[in-house]
Amino acid sequence: MDYINVADAKSRFSELISRAAAGERIIIQRRQRPVAVLIGSSDLERLERAADAALRLALALGQNRETLEKVERRELHPAMAAFGLWQEEADLANLVDKIAELRQGSTSRPTIDL
Repeated sequence: MDYINVADAKSRFSELISRAAAGERIIIQRRQRPVAVLIGSSDLERLERAADAALRLALALGQNRETLEKVERRELHPAMAAFGLWQEEADLANLVDKIAELRQGSTSRPTIDL
């Protein structure tokens, strides 16, 4: 993978498209932070097929579609996609709501003293 800043990406766009089409992945950065990725269409198709397969598997295992949609919108942690595996457990029945409530109420991570 190659990292490139926005200005260089603008000036070398044709070259970068050719490289992405050949299978290379290019990460575009602004102020040293990744903001976009340039990938080839075959990589995108593969990623979309994998996401569709994961969605079908989660639904087949009993996951609630609404929970999956919340994960996709980043309202819930991706780990919650596995909730369908144990949603029938009585002591875990409200776990999704509890975790979502805790995550929304938390504004920062706790500090750890070493």
